[in-house]
Amino acid sequence: MILGALAFRNQLEVTEHPQVNEFAQRLLPWLNEIGCGDEIDSFQLEQLSTPLGQLSDSQMTDVRWAGEKATFFCWMLQLRGAMDEKSPADQSVLPKLLRILRPEAKEILKSAKLRDNEEIVENCRHIMLVRRLLQEIRVEESARKVLRHLTTQKLKEIGLEPSKEAFERASETIARMTPKERHDVAGFYFIRDIAAI
Repeated sequence: MILGALAFRNQLEVTEHPQVNEFAQRLLPWLNEIGCGDEIDSFQLEQLSTPLGQLSDSQMTDVRWAGEKATFFCWMLQLRGAMDEKSPADQSVLPKLLRILRPEAKEILKSAKLRDNEEIVENCRHIMLVRRLLQEIRVEESARKVLRHLTTQKLKEIGLEPSKEAFERASETIARMTPKERHDVAGFYFIRDIAAI
C-alpha cells in the first residue's frame, strides 16, 4: 500500500487536474487510516510529505520506481497476473487495484494471501538470473565466468541456488529480447531484483 501510494504520488506529479494537491495531501492520512502508518520508512514519509512539485530528482526517481515494486508485490499477493518480462509495469492500474485513497483498501490488507512459496521463489530466482545474465552480456568473455560464479554463490547464500534449467530459462528470456529491449529492461529488472531480495 505504501509503495502504491508513492507510485500514485508519482502520477500526481505529472497530472494536470484541479484536485492533484488535495489527493497528494490525503495520501499520508489514508495510509494511517488503513493501518500502514507505523510501516512507513522515514524517507517514504519525507516523499509523501513534500508538497507537490517539490520532490528532489532522487526522490522523483524513488517514487517513479515504487510502482514497479508495488506491482511485483501485487503479483506475490495474487492481486494481478504475471508481469511482462520485456516492459516496465503498467503503474496506472495501481490506484484501482489497491483502492488508493479508499477505505476498502483495508479489506485488501485483511484478505491478502501469498502465492505458493515455490512459485514466488522461482520467480525471484528468474528475475535475479535475468538481471545477472544481462550484466554478463556487457563484459568480456573472460569476466563472464567470474560473474557466473559470483551469481551462483550469491543466490546459493540467499536460498535461491540456480539449477542448469533456471539458467537456461533466463537465457531464453533474454534471447527473446531485441538489443534495444535488453538495454531498456536493465532499469526495471534492477528494481524487481531489489524487490525479490
